[in-house]
Amino acid sequence: MREPGFWQALLSLDLSARKFRELLKEIGPDCRTAEELSRSPALSPKQREAIQQRFPLPPIPEDVRVLPMDDPAFPENVRLSADPPPALFVRGSLEPRDALAVAIVGTRKASPYGQSLAMRLAKELASAGITVVSGAAYGIDAAAHKGALEAGGRTIAVLGCGVDRAYPSSHRSLLDRIASSGAVVSQFPIGTPPDAFRFPSRNFVIAALSRAVIVVEAPAKSGALITAVAAVEEGRHVFVCPAPMDAESHYGGFALVNEGATLLFDIGQVLEVLGIEGDLPTSSEEEDLSESQKRILELIGGVPVLADTISDTLDLPSSQVLAELTQLELMGKVARLGGGFVRS
Repeated sequence: MREPGFWQALLSLDLSARKFRELLKEIGPDCRTAEELSRSPALSPKQREAIQQRFPLPPIPEDVRVLPMDDPAFPENVRLSADPPPALFVRGSLEPRDALAVAIVGTRKASPYGQSLAMRLAKELASAGITVVSGAAYGIDAAAHKGALEAGGRTIAVLGCGVDRAYPSSHRSLLDRIASSGAVVSQFPIGTPPDAFRFPSRNFVIAALSRAVIVVEAPAKSGALITAVAAVEEGRHVFVCPAPMDAESHYGGFALVNEGATLLFDIGQVLEVLGIEGDLPTSSEEEDLSESQKRILELIGGVPVLADTISDTLDLPSSQVLAELTQLELMGKVARLGGGFVRS
């Protein structure tokens, strides 16, 4: 087994994922440490010198785990992608249930509408047991992570720098919260700065981790479009949130729709693509209804009832009502009709 320092040294070379894999074949399995790698004849003199100049390598924090691609804990979605990185650095933990993940992405300069929508979508997905993936940036990314956390769900932040770094620095507390209940992930070694050229490959990892991608708000030159294109190349489904036709902050999303992305009107569209609607346990089998779910069901009959009406009538937060309605819908207890909910 290769020591973590081997991957720390190898990935510091800043090669493409394909070139890393080719180099690993040339290095062979007997090279297991950073010192051995720095002397490997498979590396060019320039590459050996580059690694030696980095000695001593930055220590890997105790709360960070290095996952080579052949590690059983390496995310299967990424392993099966077209161009997986040879290893990932993980702060927190990746779990098998993270295979059911959806990315929520968009502009750093998000409007209040975009941030609110990203947070609501993340809450609904997290409440349905889906892991929310994003990039921890300002705007849509941060709103998505916060929404998942508020719902008590799992979220994964993929960074364009080392996982030991907080980028942006004002998100240190948010990244700590993500790591405590989900994971902060990077393909870049400890100490790597957030250089702009690293972010396209970080966006690829976001797409590879996810089964679907939701573009909430993205102008024509948004980096979120890189994630969407990578998702299409990986055979993932791309959703775009609707917006007024003159909203320039959504022009990138409009272009995606022209190229075949799906307009998102209902979170049920995402659940259908994931194929989980009929697979979740029903209340009669494994789930007991909560008191709030029972109260909500008492209000719903054959005439559609709006979520806001339920929230006002029961004096419950709208976020809680939406989360409970999503669970009830997945249990087969309610269905959406005409913008409201009816009993199934």
